[in-house]
Amino acid sequence: MARTVNPAWLLLCAMLLLPACSNVETPDLKRDVEEEKIIPPGWQPIALRVGLAPFRSALELDEKRYNVEDTNRWVLTPDEQRLNGPAGLHGQMLQVLRDYRMFEQIGPVEGASATTARPELQQMALRQGLDVVIVPTVRRQDVGYVDSNGAYGWNMFVWWMVSPIFSWFIADEDFDANLHVELKLYPATTGDELLATRLQPPEAIVRSLDDFDHGFNLFSIFGTPGYMDGECWQKVGGLLMPIAENEAKKAALRYATRDLSRRVTEQGFLQGIRRRVALVAGVDGTGQPPVPLSRFASADAQSLAAQALEAENDAVPEAAMRTLFGARATRRALDQAADELASLARYNDDVLLAFCGVGNLDDQGRPMLVLAQPAGPLGGKPEQVALAELVERLIANRPRTLTLYLDCSFTAPGDKRCAATEEQVKRLPTGRSVFQAVVDRCKEAGVPCLLLSATDGLPGNPHGMKALEIEDLGHGLFSAFAVEALAGQADKNSDRQVTVEEFSEYVGSRVAKVAELEGEGQRSHVLVPTERKGYGLPAWRR
Repeated sequence: MARTVNPAWLLLCAMLLLPACSNVETPDLKRDVEEEKIIPPGWQPIALRVGLAPFRSALELDEKRYNVEDTNRWVLTPDEQRLNGPAGLHGQMLQVLRDYRMFEQIGPVEGASATTARPELQQMALRQGLDVVIVPTVRRQDVGYVDSNGAYGWNMFVWWMVSPIFSWFIADEDFDANLHVELKLYPATTGDELLATRLQPPEAIVRSLDDFDHGFNLFSIFGTPGYMDGECWQKVGGLLMPIAENEAKKAALRYATRDLSRRVTEQGFLQGIRRRVALVAGVDGTGQPPVPLSRFASADAQSLAAQALEAENDAVPEAAMRTLFGARATRRALDQAADELASLARYNDDVLLAFCGVGNLDDQGRPMLVLAQPAGPLGGKPEQVALAELVERLIANRPRTLTLYLDCSFTAPGDKRCAATEEQVKRLPTGRSVFQAVVDRCKEAGVPCLLLSATDGLPGNPHGMKALEIEDLGHGLFSAFAVEALAGQADKNSDRQVTVEEFSEYVGSRVAKVAELEGEGQRSHVLVPTERKGYGLPAWRR
């Protein structure tokens, strides 16, 4: 004889399964991204190298006001572990942005903490070769009781007609969750905020919970949420915050693919992240043949480096400058510095190569820079580097501009800043500057080259060969007026900028005048490509 199942038992079993009615899903970011079509077809990473700073907390809701019993809202104050621990928000956000290839490169800012000051963050990022720093701040992290929902009537029926125990499993109370994260973007160079956004869901996150979802209480049906203590609210937060975190991650992806990808192509943004890098070297000749004796080249280079670092406008950040003076200016050190700077300078960045010292020519007639010379009474052959080879290293990543600043001479045998011989100069083709090959190579590479030189590099030109040193000035003639011009004296229209045109006019007239008083014919030389007319140099002083 077949047994019949008692309907009451079926009802009882169904009631025992009611905990599944709490509308708390496990978030699935991958599924959401695909279903909501967050990543555009054919997406390519944004051409930025990004550093994600540690998360900070600056909550807008007052914990003391809301974290009390008999309240409808509880602030989940994030601790350092929750923010920046191994499984914290920082690591989660970093992984999401990497997984979905939002940027050419993104990583943590090495050595930074949540308390690192913003200028220091920028310097750290620059040393890593990054373009921008993203500083995330948690503005809201809280959960709250909304109201009883439509299941309340069903709950009351079960309470009175079936059993109060079963009513605990009915999701008849709505709770919301808020996780708002503010993102601010700063350039890796010194500078102010570039962009800012607030990551938050397009609509409030509300889920229905049953009594066991937020802590058992015999008479909770009559007292929600007044009976809830801190432990209950932490339990609610543990259920709802993963959903809120998932929404924040989606908001970050939407921001990158929709807004940021567009903004990074705008001139204002590009100008904001543009960096200037500089390699400044100064080496005086020792007077040990074949190198003449010079006295002020190192001083010239040091003055120029100080001006570039302390400029009020278009300055070079300290982390983006390499200086090599005197005995430190070896071939190996110069090559290493050039390679380090090349990794920083790309399509949007400007490079300055400045050399003050003694010039020379190699067997092919290429301009050479005379570097550190061996010490000792017998001396030795000085180290040299071809200007073209050094330039090739610096433009390896095709920067936006290369500026060559040269206070030396290559075609004036007997000058204090020229080690070339008469025979070497005679072999040079007439009417062609020794700088032309370097300028042509830059043009071929798509890098506009600005030339600021003490001489024009033309052999046989008595007005453009020498690079004089003036005892009374304590500098090379060209550098004395160059630094003066950059410090603001050349700012003809008082706009706190010094363009190459203003520089050329100021320095050129003064160099020619003083050279004539010395009975010489030095003329400085400034070459500006058409696409860099109006280019600003590191001007004024902070």
